Amino acid sequence: MEPLLTILIILFAIMLVFIIASLPLYFAIKFLGGKTTLFKAVIVNLFAGFLILLIHIYFKTYGSIIAFLSLVLVYRESFRLKWWKAFFVWLVELFFVFLLALIAFLIVGLILGTYEFSIFLPEFRS
Repeated sequence: MEPLLTILIILFAIMLVFIIASLPLYFAIKFLGGKTTLFKAVIVNLFAGFLILLIHIYFKTYGSIIAFLSLVLVYRESFRLKWWKAFFVWLVELFFVFLLALIAFLIVGLILGTYEFSIFLPEFRS
């Protein structure tokens, strides 16, 4: 029974990682007034990641430009957006990625005790 439990825990962890990785896209769509579900954001994120991987494998020189344009196209078609709105979804998604990463680093730093408040407030120096 132990190997089955291990496999289930690993599958649950993988699903949780995919859901967390799709949150910035979900928040960006909702922020710009789009209609989506978290499940759809996860599926679009998985498809876009696979597409970008294939583009970078086959197009070495201009792969980044082609990948960016294809990502905006995937957002446009998946969420039925205009070109400019799909581009803004990409920008807002980057902002949310940065924001969530900053929050995660602060939480981990506070838990591990490696973050000091003296960076922002000099009167809290120890």
